[in-house]
Amino acid sequence: MDDLLQEFISETQETLEALAGEVVAWEADPSDADRLDAIFRFFHTVKGSCGFLNLPRFERLSHAAEDVLSDIRAGHRIADPVTVSAVLGLMDRIGELAEAVAVGAALPNENDDFLIAALNAEPVSAIVPTSVAVAPVAVRSTGAKSGPRTIRLPLSLIDQLMNGVSDMVLVRNELSRKLRERSADPELDNVFERLSTCVADMRDVISKTRMQRVDRLFAAIPRMVRDLGRDLGKSIDLRLEGGDVEMDREMVEMVVDPLTHIVRNSIDHGIETPERRRTAGKPEMGKLRVEARQSGNQIVIAVSDDGAGIDSVRLVEKAVADGRLTPEAAARLSESERLDLIFSPGLSTAAQVTAISGRGVGMDVVRANVERIGGVIALDNQPGQGLCITLRVPLTLTIIPGLVVRAGGLHFAIPRAAVVEILHDNNDTLQISEVGGAKIATIRGVRHSMIDLEQVLGMALSDQHGPRAIMVVRSGSGVPYAMGVAAVDNHEELVIRPASPLVMATGVYAGMTLPDNGTPMLLLDAAGLANAAGLSNVLDDRAARRLEEEADAQVGVEMVAALRFEEMSGERRLLKLSLIERVEDIDSSLFGRSGNRAFVRLDGRLVPVVNGLSDFATDHVCALRLRDDMREVCYPVAAVLDIIEMPLVPDMVAMHGMLSGVAVIEGEHLEVVNPFALFAALPDEGIVERSRGRCLLADGEDGWTREILAPLLRQAGHDVVLGLPDDGAIDALDVVLCTAADTAQEAGIMAEMAGCRVVRLRPSARSSGPQDTSIYRYDQDALMAAISGGRG
Repeated sequence: MDDLLQEFISETQETLEALAGEVVAWEADPSDADRLDAIFRFFHTVKGSCGFLNLPRFERLSHAAEDVLSDIRAGHRIADPVTVSAVLGLMDRIGELAEAVAVGAALPNENDDFLIAALNAEPVSAIVPTSVAVAPVAVRSTGAKSGPRTIRLPLSLIDQLMNGVSDMVLVRNELSRKLRERSADPELDNVFERLSTCVADMRDVISKTRMQRVDRLFAAIPRMVRDLGRDLGKSIDLRLEGGDVEMDREMVEMVVDPLTHIVRNSIDHGIETPERRRTAGKPEMGKLRVEARQSGNQIVIAVSDDGAGIDSVRLVEKAVADGRLTPEAAARLSESERLDLIFSPGLSTAAQVTAISGRGVGMDVVRANVERIGGVIALDNQPGQGLCITLRVPLTLTIIPGLVVRAGGLHFAIPRAAVVEILHDNNDTLQISEVGGAKIATIRGVRHSMIDLEQVLGMALSDQHGPRAIMVVRSGSGVPYAMGVAAVDNHEELVIRPASPLVMATGVYAGMTLPDNGTPMLLLDAAGLANAAGLSNVLDDRAARRLEEEADAQVGVEMVAALRFEEMSGERRLLKLSLIERVEDIDSSLFGRSGNRAFVRLDGRLVPVVNGLSDFATDHVCALRLRDDMREVCYPVAAVLDIIEMPLVPDMVAMHGMLSGVAVIEGEHLEVVNPFALFAALPDEGIVERSRGRCLLADGEDGWTREILAPLLRQAGHDVVLGLPDDGAIDALDVVLCTAADTAQEAGIMAEMAGCRVVRLRPSARSSGPQDTSIYRYDQDALMAAISGGRG
């Protein structure tokens, strides 16, 4: 296929996908001239392009549609349902032909005459029209003259770019580990920080090339609602919102099928016929709303209708009739457990099998597909009033923030989005008990089923120094449970790769990743772990109310992840999690003090201690390692309590000392550490800048010059050249320093050649007279000022 034909086919397919919903919306509002013009331009463009591309069937079909639409534009004809159906039929046929040309297959042999004849058919009044109202969206036209310039790229190239940047993230992580293992090199650390920033920016940009607007998900919905409504004799008012939200192309493709099934269910099972709606006191036209919005690193898609909702009593009766439940077990089910039966395979409440539904193959597959991509599905049922089904899916599957946990002597990763909070098992707000051999974790009065990761994975629980970490984890069904691990070691961005089929077949892993320690790790599947442990998928009413109250309280408030910890002095405080590079136990003997400054020896270098503590009563100290773009500091704490969500702006802003205010979390008033004040309090000596100048020490063989003066200048950030070179070649000098009188003349010649000054140093604090311009060699301020003045 030549490039011109390929471009024509691609643009035709893209425009058809966008226009299907526009045609249905135009039917609901025939006075919408903009939509009519967009549809007319499509057929006009196809007809014009077909002449020189030798596509006579395309040309004949588009010419027929163009004639009818031209009459409608001129007011000689109305856009009745029959005409709209005929236009849609022509668009379907053009789509079939385009697909055949794209794959190189033979064109379908169907006769096009009946489609063209349908354009002139009389309206059939017995057909119940379906009203569709959608939020205004931009109409994409192949003939558009404005807008950003674009090029067309194969998807395989975009995938290769994303794989490449994922590999760069892995290499960056490995380089970070190597740098931590060697002695400090501030200049190299600065270069690495710039490299990390560039890699992160490149990853974000390339990730955007994979993003697609959610309205691609919505494109087929108006046509589907119209056709199913006509088939079932139902009037439906469709509302689409949030089509401008963007998500990963791969996620769009994976969500299409579950969303399509949910919409079909709403039309078939949810919304009643006009007669039944009149009997129930409802308007004859049912309402169906599909909404998308971004929430953090997730996309939330809600499908709601004002139909009959789910008849949970009928669900239970069907389950009992099928032998899935005994009458006694059915009587003990709560309302949420009854609703959960809708996800049982093969269970259907449809009275008869139709082309649309009734076979019991549906919601179980929908939930499985959503959970497979790390999503969650939830139901909000109002019997007789309607049903809202909410999907929560991640923005992307390629690079995700994750936590590194330790269990059974091995490291595993888990998505950070799956973790609600982290506590230690010695936390006062946590009680662990056993009931009938099963563990129950009660956290602030809320009970959670509990598992130990080692037991689920078949590993031995080993004795360890210090408390175990208890993570509250969201399962695939949205029900949180507690999971015990030996420790939470780190948090970092994880590049996800598929694991081998044998590993994935266990059902407890979602893939593999390579963290910065260079050792491959398996990514845990929160839902798979819950299923493997046989945990209940039912959220108790008290926990559900608590989650709803917390969600309501956080509406409109930007939240960030924070570490809740206890200071050595006993106060409980919060620190933004993204600032913390790692949390580790450090040998107390590594801490020391010089004057009024505390430091700790880490990885072969001295790191400042931000809160000034250096004497501890225990052998090991829990410490937070923090980093800005240039410096690393250590923050000793009494205990790390958990990871929680805190408001980005404290509830009470009160900046004083190292604090920025107070946040109220779960009824507790917690002081928030101000990272700006924390790093601003560090001495400037913590940063070794790039070279401030190049200094030639003419008396390079002198012991004082070599052992005392040269180290001082290097610590101040200067490049130092010791001794006068034999060949007299000096490159880019800023200043020449000399101490002995016999080298002063030669040093002056060198300085004149290099275009810089000479600074002469004398051993005595007293000058020899008014003409003496030398500087006392131990007058550090005067020496540094002279060197700075000598640059130019």
